[in-house]
Amino acid sequence: MFIPIFCIVLLSSSGESRILDELTLVNSIGFDISESGDKIIGVICNPIFQKDAPPKNNVLSAKAELKKSILQVIQEKSANPIATGSLEILLFGKELTKQKGILDLIDPFTRDPRIGTAMKMAIVDGNVREFMEGNYGVRGNAFFIKWTIDTAVNHGNLPKTNFHRFLVDFHSRGKSPYVPIIKKERENKIKIIGVGFIRFGKLVHQISMEEAFFFKLLTDKYSRGWHDVEIDGYKASIQNINTKRKFELTKSSPPYEVTVKIHLKGVINEYTGIMINNKALGKLETKFEEEIKKRSLELINVFKEKDIDPIGFGRFIKSEDRKFNYQKWRDDYYKNLTVKVDVHVDIDEVGIVE
Repeated sequence: MFIPIFCIVLLSSSGESRILDELTLVNSIGFDISESGDKIIGVICNPIFQKDAPPKNNVLSAKAELKKSILQVIQEKSANPIATGSLEILLFGKELTKQKGILDLIDPFTRDPRIGTAMKMAIVDGNVREFMEGNYGVRGNAFFIKWTIDTAVNHGNLPKTNFHRFLVDFHSRGKSPYVPIIKKERENKIKIIGVGFIRFGKLVHQISMEEAFFFKLLTDKYSRGWHDVEIDGYKASIQNINTKRKFELTKSSPPYEVTVKIHLKGVINEYTGIMINNKALGKLETKFEEEIKKRSLELINVFKEKDIDPIGFGRFIKSEDRKFNYQKWRDDYYKNLTVKVDVHVDIDEVGIVE
């Protein structure tokens, strides 16, 4: 009994002890590209907790050559060792993501066991340092950005996204990764303005949050979102949306054919007309079905043109077809894929009318 206890004491005593007050606890890291395009700008933000006041956001930045570790350069400016175990958000400048890509930059984080897979990733439309120097929320910038993304996922048009999902999509054949795009509107306000799609580590396409509604229908379960539909000159706001989505391989040999079945349930929380009767309700459901089908197919065609597959058709077909050839899929089959969208809309309740 004494031997295991001795081993535990020996192992625990050999580990490196760290005092929190003597560490720079980083909860957000950002990367940008210099104006000349030959250096990476790294930015870290760590909260400095104050008595009876919100934490102060301490921001440090440094430049380094593209192949050097930017964190090592930033460490030279910090009096205490930098600790990334509490990292909540990883940010990348839009121009950096378009020009140089982000694969080399995220590689160290994939190898760090202290980094949680639930960490968020986002692309910043604008200067990363200026974005991180804002004053968002009472718990610090990192938590505010994270909560903003979570809210957009749980109550809005943003599909589920985090560091783990990004890595799974990137490393799996037949699906392209995506990340939210955010922007600083004021000193204390940020906004998610779209979704960016990554190919070989670079940003190749982005869509608005209005388009993201239809993208989320194709990729994720939908709940508590909303969308406006117009009939006969009146607008209806359909909210509390709950959807189910299913893929069917309706042609199992090249050229493949996939049918996406979407069943949507919602309520009308606002209508600009006088009253919604059964006839108007039926027209509204039909109009919504037609719009979802049209906009979804438009998105799919754009994805095929950009040679990205964020919906995951390749992954799905591979799971259904044992003879699936990924190289032929990338070279030929994906371009010739036929996708049909079958939509059924049920509106259960009618709320406020103007």
